[in-house]
Amino acid sequence: MNRFVKPIMALTLLLATGAIYADSLIHQVGKLVTSSPTVRGQFSQTKTLSGVSKKLNSEGFFIVDKGKGVIWVTEKPIYQTLKVSESGIRIGNKSGLLMNLDARSEPSVKYINELVMAIFSGDMSALEKLFNDGGDVTAKGWTLELTPKNMSSTFFKKITIVGGSAISRITFVSKEGDITEVVFSDVRLAPVLSKDEALQFQ
Repeated sequence: MNRFVKPIMALTLLLATGAIYADSLIHQVGKLVTSSPTVRGQFSQTKTLSGVSKKLNSEGFFIVDKGKGVIWVTEKPIYQTLKVSESGIRIGNKSGLLMNLDARSEPSVKYINELVMAIFSGDMSALEKLFNDGGDVTAKGWTLELTPKNMSSTFFKKITIVGGSAISRITFVSKEGDITEVVFSDVRLAPVLSKDEALQFQ
């Protein structure tokens, strides 16, 4: 699977909040993060590969629509697009489509999409089903640490999220020991997609 897919999949779990259920830490955080049908913003990402001293830096923007899915566009250093929807995952560049992963035939893609769609539809219980959570909530913000209950079904072993009314930073560690940190900025909420954004989901 493309090297950009795994970190993006982890991020898509955390770009929207849903209904409030119990008093677990996950749902306490859900109460604090402002929910909206559409979220967009900028990101900068730093990835440190296990055993490699040089860090990989990238930046771009994302669009989240709870009814359509997620578009993640890396603008630097190499332009690449990644779209997650109910039907699967599409990866492309300026020349066109690079990879199309069908959720119906790829078990890992089906797992990713089902989880992402559950979050966007407000099913916060999906997170509690798959992750053990830790962290804290203070007057200044919150920290949430997620560790998979079933390590064989996911790509990473730990995610740490920091935020307030919006998610500001995510750091996660893969099974291979790679560390990825993503910092979000200019996060904006809206009731609907713009016309240009809607075209990108087609």
